[in-house]
Amino acid sequence: MPEMLAENKIVFDVETKKQFDEVGGSRNAHLLGVSVAGAYNYADDSFAAFEESELDRLEELISRASLIIGFNIKHFDYPVLQPYFKKVTLSQLPTLDLMEKLEEVVGFRVGLDALAKSTLGEQKSSHGLEALRWFREGRIDEVKKYCLHDVKLTRDIYEYGLKHGSVLFESRVNGLRTVPAGWAAGSSNEIRAILSQAFQNKQVVEIDYVSHKAEDGEEARKKRSIEIYSIKGDTVEAFCHLRQDRRHFKLHRILDARAVEMSHQRPALF
Repeated sequence: MPEMLAENKIVFDVETKKQFDEVGGSRNAHLLGVSVAGAYNYADDSFAAFEESELDRLEELISRASLIIGFNIKHFDYPVLQPYFKKVTLSQLPTLDLMEKLEEVVGFRVGLDALAKSTLGEQKSSHGLEALRWFREGRIDEVKKYCLHDVKLTRDIYEYGLKHGSVLFESRVNGLRTVPAGWAAGSSNEIRAILSQAFQNKQVVEIDYVSHKAEDGEEARKKRSIEIYSIKGDTVEAFCHLRQDRRHFKLHRILDARAVEMSHQRPALF
């Protein structure tokens, strides 16, 4: 396999020739066939669309990537595309599936369109069934345009998460929600280790924290100084200097943490 480049990240998306009810359901995604695949290459800041007969070029591009980025690619795009690849096993490549990362936090799948509308102020140009109709009508250029627009939205959501540490979507129940972008956060194991060490040493910890949503005019992402009472599962119970009260923080919402040299000020926990 060709040597990977350090910043040779690829964002990609696939459009299909068939829909699930034509191949016996989602377990047969490998039978859907590729109409168009679109990709953005960080190495040269370029977009490219590939028809079915050109997928060997996409395989070569992907084989050189340091990271493959997409939206629901592990469960959809990868099984659809794998039958076309002769040298690359997609499941073995370094992969960032944005849908998967967000599902780990919110507990359910969030669509690309919902994220794009709330996070970027943009939306998908159409939908998959429309792209399938265009393909069957021979309007391949429209399929390519649609696919590459989805690639751009995915890239922009990825970059927004890197920059801000969180993304947004509108929930029917809770309204506008701010969700940590797991791809921007430090390793949860590393953060847990820092918190555990600070707890043992009775140190104050400064955390970069994303709230469920903004409260009282605060930004959803905010630095807070805390003194830890306990760490149980995903919950950190601590005295918050900002609120001057005992609070509960979710570990998966802590983007960064560092112990600081400050005297203990927390009240006793009864």
